[in-house]
Amino acid sequence: MIRAIPWLLGLSVLTYGWTVEVEAKTYRWVNEQGVVTYSDQPPLLRPAEGERDALIAEALELSGTKKALASVPAHIKLQLDPRQTTLKPPDKARATKILADAFRPVVLYGAVRDAFRSSYDPQRMGVVMAQLRSPLFKKIAALELAAGEPSAKADLEVFAQTLARDVPTPARVDLVQRQEAVVRSAALQMDMSVIAFKAVLRALEPAVPAEKRLTTREVEFAEQTLRAQQDALTRGALVRALYTYRTLSDEELATYVEFSESDAGRWFVAAQRKGLLDAMRIAMDAAARQMTAAFPAKR
Repeated sequence: MIRAIPWLLGLSVLTYGWTVEVEAKTYRWVNEQGVVTYSDQPPLLRPAEGERDALIAEALELSGTKKALASVPAHIKLQLDPRQTTLKPPDKARATKILADAFRPVVLYGAVRDAFRSSYDPQRMGVVMAQLRSPLFKKIAALELAAGEPSAKADLEVFAQTLARDVPTPARVDLVQRQEAVVRSAALQMDMSVIAFKAVLRALEPAVPAEKRLTTREVEFAEQTLRAQQDALTRGALVRALYTYRTLSDEELATYVEFSESDAGRWFVAAQRKGLLDAMRIAMDAAARQMTAAFPAKR
């Protein structure tokens, strides 16, 4: 549930939950004990017990979103490093500090939390929490965390190379394609990468002489170049999904994917997506304001 922030290759957008219509009049759900039930009647859904903010905090913790946000400053630094070569050492240090402050995990977390507050639905949250707390979804969260560790990068590369000879079954490929169609992790990765790129450009602008700043056309070209990688990102997202969930049975993975397609799953994905993008934009605006105050405009 933590694979959707860009540049954080192990981050998966958490979704997935409890009640899913499998056929026209057949419902399938999993309770907290991992028991699978099929019925021609949907389960009786009750709002999750507990305070709204406490449930949101638990959901962001269990899903891995909170941990993923802690990695955002490192990505911003990667965007900054190649673009600050024209700055003097003291200015570089000041710019780095301003960006690190603006993109603090606590600030990003607050924006994501607020997105859930604004669209909060007790009944949907009840469905989501039932799954996040279930044994299967805890197992999946652990797999996603492991796949996101830096040490897993080499293993993922080896896995990708083996796909040519160890071709996944059509059913397996269909499951990861359905998941990506709902969570759109590659699209979110692209959107957040573009925001990060623009954040660094906008933040550095006051400290860079006018003749060395990128023109509007150059910025647009750079964004187009980034967005041209969308298809490759989508293919990469599918490979990562096959790698991340390789130890799950088809039935386990189907349970995970089916919930992402449910009403509660889509609600959770939408709230998280909005929160992540809002967080980046809020931090970007804060960085720009601080940079404008810290550096006299250079013409």
